[in-house]
Amino acid sequence: MEYRKDNGRSSPDSIVKKSNSPITLRATLIGILLIPFNSYWVLHLSYIWDSNRPTSLALLFNVLFTLLVLIGFSAVLRRLRPTLAFTQSELLTIYAMLCQASVFAGRDMLQVLVPLMGNGFWYATTENEWAHLFHQHLPDWLVVGKQEVLQGFYKGESTFYLQTHIEAWLLPTLIWVGFCLVIGVTMLCLNVLLRKQWQEHERLTYPIAQLPYEITRAASNVGNSLRMTSHLFFNKRMMVVGLCIAALLNLLYSLHQIDPAFPTIPLYRGFRLPDKPWSAMNNPGFRISFFPFAIGVGFLIPLDLGFSCWFFHLFWHFQRIVGEMFGWRSAIGFPREMAQIRGVWIALFLWTLWMGRAHVKVVLQTIVGWVERSETQRYIGRTSDEGEALRYRTAGIGVLVGFILIMGFCLKAGMSLWFAGLFFVLYFAMSITITRIRAELGPPAHDLYNAGPDLLLADALGTRRIGNRNLSVMSLFFWLNHLSYRAHPMPHQLEGLKLAHQTRFNPTQLLWVLALAIFVGALSAAWGHLHLSYEVGLEQARSWYARAAFNRLAGWLYNPSETSISGMLYTTGGFAFAVSLLLLRWRFVQWPLHPVGYVVSSWWTFTGLWFPLLISWIVKRILLSTGGVRLYRRSIPFFIGLVIGDVIVASIISILGLIFDFRVVYLSW
Repeated sequence: MEYRKDNGRSSPDSIVKKSNSPITLRATLIGILLIPFNSYWVLHLSYIWDSNRPTSLALLFNVLFTLLVLIGFSAVLRRLRPTLAFTQSELLTIYAMLCQASVFAGRDMLQVLVPLMGNGFWYATTENEWAHLFHQHLPDWLVVGKQEVLQGFYKGESTFYLQTHIEAWLLPTLIWVGFCLVIGVTMLCLNVLLRKQWQEHERLTYPIAQLPYEITRAASNVGNSLRMTSHLFFNKRMMVVGLCIAALLNLLYSLHQIDPAFPTIPLYRGFRLPDKPWSAMNNPGFRISFFPFAIGVGFLIPLDLGFSCWFFHLFWHFQRIVGEMFGWRSAIGFPREMAQIRGVWIALFLWTLWMGRAHVKVVLQTIVGWVERSETQRYIGRTSDEGEALRYRTAGIGVLVGFILIMGFCLKAGMSLWFAGLFFVLYFAMSITITRIRAELGPPAHDLYNAGPDLLLADALGTRRIGNRNLSVMSLFFWLNHLSYRAHPMPHQLEGLKLAHQTRFNPTQLLWVLALAIFVGALSAAWGHLHLSYEVGLEQARSWYARAAFNRLAGWLYNPSETSISGMLYTTGGFAFAVSLLLLRWRFVQWPLHPVGYVVSSWWTFTGLWFPLLISWIVKRILLSTGGVRLYRRSIPFFIGLVIGDVIVASIISILGLIFDFRVVYLSW
């Protein structure tokens, strides 16, 4: 879209639509072919090795490395036969597909779902009475309960490719993959309804999406313009310097882990504090790190968010220390991080709705047909669905149909309609909040540890009121609202739509391509998990992640509870604190603290990120105060180089580890 100039002004009434370039079949096929390899790579790193975790941060390093490889391959094609080189839209299409597939293959989704199908049966014993407690509530078409089938899955030294194994896993796996597709498509439709408000009206910056956009723009323009000699990336010595520094540090760190004889520069130091009250910081931990990847990403996020992230991470530790000093931690659980976080994200969600209320109103009116054509014309450039991937009415119907299918799935599984509705309304509200956080501020990670609808409903209603069957079926959704929300499909979808509109390739076709990536990604991740589990044995890997769901369920069923007054008070306190910060930011433009920093920095992932963010914040603050925006922009290539250099070495080392069977742990991921 572009504006016609009229007396030096741009008018929404004078918008003309530029044609969108189609997504090529070549890009789609390459994306599909790369998905199984990326899924296997992700599974091997985080499931088998439990080392570097590609999906723990917002910017997926495995996808960024794949993008860099494709850019290098495209450069070779440009020299040999320029017409075969990849365009920017092709590169970004593949990037969006791999992001979507990697999320489903990641640490917090299919890696939990596949074991979830068998853990409730394999770990059932006479002592824990799981069979009596909840086996009758688990639908047999969603789980695998035969011990002879699960034997090889948990013990290893077997193969998935036996008829009895395939027959036992085939139906529940395909059903869950179909459920993944429904969830993903529903989110795609929600993103269509939200995109224009956030991208065009509020002009959010989408920090995570800017790196692949700039890299691919540079690569696709190399042969087209001599002006590339002054481009921000790929031509600056600063970028090369940053890349070399990060690559050297990471290489030394990796080689030292392989063989301690290699010299290294310590990039990570964890502190175990034995004395009270400082020992309160041991959970989740206190760490000092110098990860180049995190420093580079931190330099690209807004200054106030960088400050909020490291400040609030230390503030969480301060609360823990105070709670230990006064005995509140053992008496009332202070500061009850997870309960507070639930209140904070609810406040952010409601604030998002309030700030976009005009857009939401017209979108709803458009969906139900209450807006006359003459009235719609007044919103051209504001809330018109011209140029969107789908008409708002189509997207609205997609959300409704998706929600109905989800409710039907839950009813068939045995969940009550009222409870299923509450659960998934909260789940999608939380998904929208995470997506908004990424679009506006782009934090490097968003744990939201134990802040999902399961524990929120357990606190608000009490497990006794929820009922045994609802609790049992809800535990099968543990992979959706797992311990953390580090990898979530909805933000990656919106960033893909942002890139499509920014580079003017067809957003409607992108929706179909992303839906295909969800299906292929979920299916390949499920296959990869089963293949690896029967080979090495789940008990040799990370089986406790999914087993935690049934341990928690057994606790609920053994000791049913009423509404948790203390939990709801902490949630209310988090809500009030977040609203206060939002009002202060609304009233005072220079107010430095953002509640997003509070909600993302509470738990484990940020123990390795807060210090790099502090470093990048200090450097960025100094550069802006001494040289202004110009000096800041001139410094960006160095920090981009830190990201790229770290990604390249970590990826190459991990691929070599797959080939030659050695393991390197990258604690920043």
